[in-house]
Amino acid sequence: MRNPTQRSEARIEFLGEQDGVPERELKIALESALADFRDVERAYLARIGFGPNQRTGIALCLAPPSKQTALIVRRVAEVFSNLFSRDAHLDVIFVSDEQELDLRRVCTPFFRRVCKT
Repeated sequence: MRNPTQRSEARIEFLGEQDGVPERELKIALESALADFRDVERAYLARIGFGPNQRTGIALCLAPPSKQTALIVRRVAEVFSNLFSRDAHLDVIFVSDEQELDLRRVCTPFFRRVCKT
């Protein structure tokens, strides 16, 4: 497992939902892991772009932003590394309310917290 690195992007474009057999396995594993973090209410697996002429990628998009960012990213990285090759990576984005509105136009959440306790 690689060490997560933090970066900031001026623009994120949400292109659609990432779905297929391996992605469904990832979503199932992530549902269990995300259930441990009470402030994560929704999660999406989306195809993303950072601007014109740049490669697209896959991101786990979480709403709302969390105070446990580092713990969540570490746990997601563990889950991801158990399912995919070392060369693969997954971006984790904590989306703002405005970003989530854009995201919902092209993607549905695979994880929704039923109730907060």
